[in-house]
Amino acid sequence: MIGAIFGQTEGLFGDILDLKKLQKSGKLGRIDVDLRVEDKRTVGTVIIPNNLDQPTAALLAATLESIERVGPFDAKFKLLELEDVREEKKRKVMERAKDIMQRWAASQRSEVIQMLSQVSEVSEVGRIVSLAPDVEGGPEAESSSTLFIVEGRADLTALLKAGIKNVVATNGVNIPEYVVNLTHKKKEVTVLADGDRVGDMIVKELLRRGAKIDYVIKAPHGMEVEEMKPIEILDLINKRVDLKTYLATRTPFKQVIPENLFEKAKGLKDRIRETFMAVLLDAEGEVIEETPVSQLFQRLSELDNVAGIVFDGIVSRRLLDLASAKEVKLIVGERIGSIEKMPANIIVKTLDELK
Repeated sequence: MIGAIFGQTEGLFGDILDLKKLQKSGKLGRIDVDLRVEDKRTVGTVIIPNNLDQPTAALLAATLESIERVGPFDAKFKLLELEDVREEKKRKVMERAKDIMQRWAASQRSEVIQMLSQVSEVSEVGRIVSLAPDVEGGPEAESSSTLFIVEGRADLTALLKAGIKNVVATNGVNIPEYVVNLTHKKKEVTVLADGDRVGDMIVKELLRRGAKIDYVIKAPHGMEVEEMKPIEILDLINKRVDLKTYLATRTPFKQVIPENLFEKAKGLKDRIRETFMAVLLDAEGEVIEETPVSQLFQRLSELDNVAGIVFDGIVSRRLLDLASAKEVKLIVGERIGSIEKMPANIIVKTLDELK
């Protein structure tokens, strides 16, 4: 039985379903076969524990169903069940955690419970709140006369831990109109930016959109706000500079995109709409390949000379991480997903922004 499973699946999908390699890499566990005889026929179950992603696991199941012979005999395989053991494990852990919490709470004296309640009430004040669609901030972002602006949710959390509740996040370089309008309602606005190019891009985009900025704080070079301890954030705030000083002292930078690449991308935007296709370009703007959006991630992982991507889909965090590692310079999508941190080495635009 084991021989049939290995033999008749070998080579069907290359290395993707090479069972021996999957076992060596730990993605496939020990195959358990339980056979019995019923009505002069041999029947049984085959259990294959694995750590594959869902599409690959489904492909493996379908491949096993294609086995037609075991030794000299005809055979038929049929999928009985796909079980995610991790979900079951998480459920058991959750149930056990509830039980522990109940026992713990029951064993506390009323005075301790009251103290915990008071501490909990304090922490409630510092929770992230929704200020507008796709805009999050601290509980005092709207009520305070002053405002801090950060880039992402993790930065927001860092400031709340430092006791700063009058803060709002831009959620990347695509500044929401709500944030721009909010700055004009404040007596004082301070931008707390990462110590990289993206931090400067946030300030530049806020100014371009007409936001009010009084002070700018830059994290140490190469450091992100979310990485800083509360005491470091408070110390940094004491060293803030006014906008004029920041603009006079900052190091100018410019992301360079080959002109041919940018012009080719602009020429593709109308052709690519509503096609669910992606076009991969080299640094000279020449088309390397056209592929369905569903296969874009896989093809990008296999190619090494991609400089630009124009596609009819959503720019995701997963795609950006791969593109950054592949040194892609330009990504243009139908729209941009919820991304806290934009890579400093990639220009990201929507099809509508290409002009």
